[in-house]
Amino acid sequence: MQLKNFENIKNIIFDLGNVIINLDEEATRDAFESIFGGDYDNVMEELQNDKVFEKYETGNISTQTFLNELGAFAEESNHDELRYAWNAMLLDIPKERYKLLEKCKNEYKTFCLSNTNKLHIDFIYKNLKKTKNIDNLNGYFDKVYLSHEIKMRKPNTDIFEKVLKENGLNPSETLFIDDTEGHLEGAKSLGIQTFHLTEDIDISDLFI
Repeated sequence: MQLKNFENIKNIIFDLGNVIINLDEEATRDAFESIFGGDYDNVMEELQNDKVFEKYETGNISTQTFLNELGAFAEESNHDELRYAWNAMLLDIPKERYKLLEKCKNEYKTFCLSNTNKLHIDFIYKNLKKTKNIDNLNGYFDKVYLSHEIKMRKPNTDIFEKVLKENGLNPSETLFIDDTEGHLEGAKSLGIQTFHLTEDIDISDLFI
């Protein structure tokens, strides 16, 4: 398993959503629109302005607080409905991706670096247990970095510096793959090679 168009790469950092696990972000939007109705856009804007999503993604508020913040705009909805809406975007990890990760780990040092949160990770791990009888994705990478656990998030440089320093990685020998173009900027500024994975490309297309 070798990269097609990159030279001298010894380390690969993978994003999780839309790189390893398939997402349907419209499903979460639709679910929240059914809860918030015509106020959806205003609610999302207010939550963004109050940095509620950022705080949850960096582990600075609890799941209970996060659900309370959402629930403040939807008094008739309970926490189970809000959890369902929040997790509706999470789909499957195709079996081919597991095989790709296994092959990559034999050829490179591999890492997962994800902006995520406890509700999403708990949901993903529950499905992993059900479908693969494994507790997490740790066995597929040298190390997994999750924003809500390490209290850092992309694209800030500190999260990339942490991965490089803790694992003794040379930035020029490291490739970072993410589906969000803006997340690549912090990595680029440190000399890490990057690839923007768009919806018309499957990650397997990067390898031969």
